[in-house]
Amino acid sequence: MVLVLFPVAAMAQGGPPMITDDPDTPGPGYWEINVVTILQKSRLERRLEGPLADINYGVGRRIQLKFEMPWLSVRETGMPVQAGPGNALLGVKWRFLGQEGWRIAWSIYPQLEINTGRSMAQQGFLDEGPAFFIPTELTFQTGGFEINGEVGRTFVQSGDDGWSFGVSTEAELHSRFELLGEVHGDRSGTAPTELIVNVGARQQLTRRVTFMVAVGRSVHGAPDERLQLRLDVGLQFNLPHRYTFTRPTLSKPVARPH
Repeated sequence: MVLVLFPVAAMAQGGPPMITDDPDTPGPGYWEINVVTILQKSRLERRLEGPLADINYGVGRRIQLKFEMPWLSVRETGMPVQAGPGNALLGVKWRFLGQEGWRIAWSIYPQLEINTGRSMAQQGFLDEGPAFFIPTELTFQTGGFEINGEVGRTFVQSGDDGWSFGVSTEAELHSRFELLGEVHGDRSGTAPTELIVNVGARQQLTRRVTFMVAVGRSVHGAPDERLQLRLDVGLQFNLPHRYTFTRPTLSKPVARPH
């Protein structure tokens, strides 16, 4: 509905508070730090990742370094809350084609997930051992319309390998406010695909700080594990501020006298 009502302002950007990522990077020497809380509730458990620190640094115009780690609290139905450090995530994004604002931008984003605390893994709340996720992100823009897609394969040492995919878009209602939407799917082994629909928003508070929120739920998946609610709330800090990519301009030819 947003894309129909606001087609001229429609753009796309992945990343927090969306699950689906995009090819954008922070920019050379710039930091993007997301401090968020994620609540996921199913029939079997309530899982809270908060605070979650997602720290990203731009190396040149095309490379992004990532470190992410949450504090995890899990409550199964009828059981006390169990809490501890979640798994750490290390990643390197390389945008090998295009940039923000171009018709096509394309990146790869290999990420390694490792156990930082054994207690939550031993209780079955996290996978033991490392997991390697290698996705690719593609953004396509034509006129005022832009859409972002991501697909990737996960290799798990002590569990079932899986696939992830997602499509996201946004509408910029004015210069400081964006309305977001996505469809994201995950499949592990032979389990049914979990399909999540999210809607959200970003409100720029200052040049450096943006408020983010998203809410969604699963529309497909195993009945007991299907998310009845997914809530993502947080702040994004851009230091020293948000980097602006500029399209290279071609110099005009100089007329030479005959």
